[in-house]
Amino acid sequence: MASSSQSDTGSARQDTRALNTLVYRLIVLMNSVTRPFNAEFGAPHGITLSEWRCMMWLAGNPGTTGQDTAAGTGMDRMSVSRNLRSMERKGMVVRVEDAADRKRWNWQLTGAGWEIYDEILPSALARDKLLTRDLSEDTRATILAFLENSLAGLDRKDG
Repeated sequence: MASSSQSDTGSARQDTRALNTLVYRLIVLMNSVTRPFNAEFGAPHGITLSEWRCMMWLAGNPGTTGQDTAAGTGMDRMSVSRNLRSMERKGMVVRVEDAADRKRWNWQLTGAGWEIYDEILPSALARDKLLTRDLSEDTRATILAFLENSLAGLDRKDG
């Protein structure tokens, strides 16, 4: 058994069960994948990693709500709201009143937002290619399906 208790002599307790989980490995992988973002893109463009996540979502889903952005990025609504407002102040996004529902606001990238997106995207795609370069198309498709199914399962549980 990997778990043990601290003995009366004060020896250190050790439990490696968490280190052998997929969740832990995904966290480490995500941190490794995103580590160079701030130095390479964040600081030069005045954008945070969370804002970049929102930007990627809006690039693929223009005219979407903050709530939809939160769901699509896996971020909480308050964080998304702060990010969108910050990006709005920086001129990267604009919110537009929904014609069908005047209480609803839709967000989209501005020209300046698209410029930043277009500058960062090639590096993001290269990072993805580096991460997946040794995977067959079938393996990549299997991993993507696993991630989608996992997210859907968590949404059902948390929803």
